[in-house]
Amino acid sequence: MIKWKIRRQITALPGESLAIKMAPMVGLFFLISIASLFGQDEPQRVYMYLDYLQSNENKYLIAEIKYREDGTFYQIADEEISFWQTTDTSELELGRGKTEKNGKIKLLLDPQKAIWDTSGLADFEARYAGNENFRSAGRSVTIKEIELTLAGTVEDSINTLQISGVEKLAGDSKDIEEVEIGIFVKRLFSDLPIKQGDMEEGSLSIEFPSDLPGDEQGNLLVIARITEHDDFGTVETSQNIQWGVPAKIVRGERPRALWSRAPIWIIFAVSAVFLAAWFHYFLSISKLFNLRKL
Repeated sequence: MIKWKIRRQITALPGESLAIKMAPMVGLFFLISIASLFGQDEPQRVYMYLDYLQSNENKYLIAEIKYREDGTFYQIADEEISFWQTTDTSELELGRGKTEKNGKIKLLLDPQKAIWDTSGLADFEARYAGNENFRSAGRSVTIKEIELTLAGTVEDSINTLQISGVEKLAGDSKDIEEVEIGIFVKRLFSDLPIKQGDMEEGSLSIEFPSDLPGDEQGNLLVIARITEHDDFGTVETSQNIQWGVPAKIVRGERPRALWSRAPIWIIFAVSAVFLAAWFHYFLSISKLFNLRKL
């Protein structure tokens, strides 16, 4: 009872009741301001992706960086990324460059620098140093080196694709097993999927359709591709094969456009009309001057 009276007397002191009541609110506002200030200065988290692509004889590393804001991902452009090959005892820089508008950078591997060990493995890494707006990031991938070949044969008037693949080891090779191969035909905007199958004992045979349109000679760019494999990455090989239906291109005169050169007779006719109009215009002005002199 005595403590309650003392508390009541303190809260009832003149000039202090408003300050005591506002103190918690002012403190809360101050803490929120400090938290928001630090939250704005904190760099954004960066999401990095690293892929390996082998296209015929060329090998590439493809890195991508992006950040997330309000549930949406945005690509980070014009930022430098370095590529490395790492081992247990050393690391070698393979190259560096800046990302494009889509947040990606593609590095062609130098065969003199990118080296696979005796077990056919290579460890690659992409690194982003970050800045005041974005955190640093890195991503690594381990790839097995393989060789993929494609050949076309005709048996009993049936077009057949022969695909073979082996893992490349130190002085030896090993047939690829249970790997899905997709067959595509190169088109203007995207590759046209044809068929797919699983490779067994390092080989796969697929019947190819004979009714696909090709160029004027019937050529088709046929692609055999392993897509985003855990051990091999993306590996593809391509070959021009004359199995398409030749395209019939009619080269005729195009319809006359607005900016096309007009025929000579139209130019003379329009010029004559304008000359006649201007002649009558000056004739009328001269007669008006003659009337003023009368």
